[in-house]
Amino acid sequence: MRMLDLIAKVFFVTFFISSFSLAQEIPNNSFENWSNGDPIGWFTSDTPGLDAVTQTSDAWEGSSAALMTVLEDGGVSFSPFLWVGDFGLGTPVTQRYGSFGGYYKLNPAADENLFVEVGMFSGFTVVGAGIAQLPAAATWTEFIVPIDYISGETPDVAFLLLSIFGVMITPGTKATVDYLMFGAPSDVELINGLPEEYSLKQNYPNQFNPTTNIEYSIPSESFVELKVYDILGNEVASLVNEQQQAGVYRADFSAVNLPSGMYFARITANEFTQVVKMTLLK
Repeated sequence: MRMLDLIAKVFFVTFFISSFSLAQEIPNNSFENWSNGDPIGWFTSDTPGLDAVTQTSDAWEGSSAALMTVLEDGGVSFSPFLWVGDFGLGTPVTQRYGSFGGYYKLNPAADENLFVEVGMFSGFTVVGAGIAQLPAAATWTEFIVPIDYISGETPDVAFLLLSIFGVMITPGTKATVDYLMFGAPSDVELINGLPEEYSLKQNYPNQFNPTTNIEYSIPSESFVELKVYDILGNEVASLVNEQQQAGVYRADFSAVNLPSGMYFARITANEFTQVVKMTLLK
């Protein structure tokens, strides 16, 4: 076997195992398993006579996906939804995932969006959240919702909601979702004592695929935000969003779900702001 073939096979297996583990904390993440017309592991808006969430063979991955359709009953339009977990009570998690994403299609009858909401809880306390309103998409389109954390706690339950949203919900609007997955965890580690100044160092390695380290220093206790943006200015990851003691820190950033290209890491601490340019090459 040629060396390049061997490297490619090792990379594929490593990526598959990593993606598989990130999806495991989302039950039935590809909507392959159904019972009595509903996806196993999910709570739907279906009621007797209103089957708004159905199984479809039009899938991005595997043999089926979840199709949500706005229906009308008695002149009133009902927006379909998918809540993760039995009775929508969430799914257990063990890590501070950096994002939630998947693939979707949306065929709006008017100005509807696909609404995606993520809530990360430790006990009954919110420790992180993310929200997005996704536009129309005629073909399978990837979406990534960054999760912003407001404390250093590790969540134990994730609440995930997917629904159709709009000022006017029009019967016939359809959204299909498939292959839902958490993004890689973002770990932040205190690696040194008291620095003399605020700084954000160049990430290393750079170029990177798919992970890199971002080191920064804060000379006094500060509320720190460290975020990553794509070249269009869209936020793709929130690595730090909390009060931190003085020190030198290292944050791990994984771009396993992101395409190759230029990205920017931006830190804000008190009145200090700095940006570094990063190159993802897959």
